[in-house]
Amino acid sequence: MSTQSVPNSDTMLVIDGDIIVYSKGFKHENTEEWWIVESDIDRWIADFFKQFGTYNYIIYLTGKGNFREETAVSHKYKGNRTKPKPKWYGDITNYLLHMHRTKLVEGMEADDAIAMHLTRNPNSIHIGIDKDLLQVEGWHYRYATHNSPEVPLRWISDEGFLELQLSGKKKKLVGGGYPWFYAQMLLGDSTDAIYGPKGYGDVKKYNTLKDCKTEKEFYDAVKVVYEESFEEPEARLKENAYLLWMVRGYHENGELIMWSEPHG
Repeated sequence: MSTQSVPNSDTMLVIDGDIIVYSKGFKHENTEEWWIVESDIDRWIADFFKQFGTYNYIIYLTGKGNFREETAVSHKYKGNRTKPKPKWYGDITNYLLHMHRTKLVEGMEADDAIAMHLTRNPNSIHIGIDKDLLQVEGWHYRYATHNSPEVPLRWISDEGFLELQLSGKKKKLVGGGYPWFYAQMLLGDSTDAIYGPKGYGDVKKYNTLKDCKTEKEFYDAVKVVYEESFEEPEARLKENAYLLWMVRGYHENGELIMWSEPHG
């Protein structure tokens, strides 16, 4: 367990608003009355107040623009998303912005704002189901969904971990910190049209990275795979790294702190 303070009544809950918009939107696709949707959102948020004993919270919601759209060269970022937005998309967005403590994020994604918040405020709790944020040091809580169980509150350090867990009859790779980031480099993210090397399932990813101890060793192992898989491995590796990396903050000149190749 971490040396960080255990979350308490002063802890801030950091909630992914994009998940609310889409999960509640699709859940209520056939709901005719807005007040039902509104009440469901309020109850859902209030349940976390009871669970964690705090009323401090902030919701981050993705707005216009995303630096990844210019970073993506091999494939259009999120270019494979053709499913229409849910019926209540606009209503839920406006409700969160006007009736809850919500910040609209522009130029990046809500996930990046959450990552920066956790980096600045290590006693906060990330509440969400996006696996990308597990690369970020901090407290994380994943609530149960229709197809995934709850993952209790846990501290994930930068040094993180990788484990193979049995899920039904299959082995599933789970992890956190920079080991998880480099595992994602092998997997890619098909939902965002980020494609990694072919043929790397959970077991092969684990076997490729299991003996790595430092971030440089993780990077070197991934680099070898890219050199074996792509015609322009260095360019593809950097592209995927910039796309998958959760931004942690800004440089003094105002530029985003992006992923950089580890040395030593």
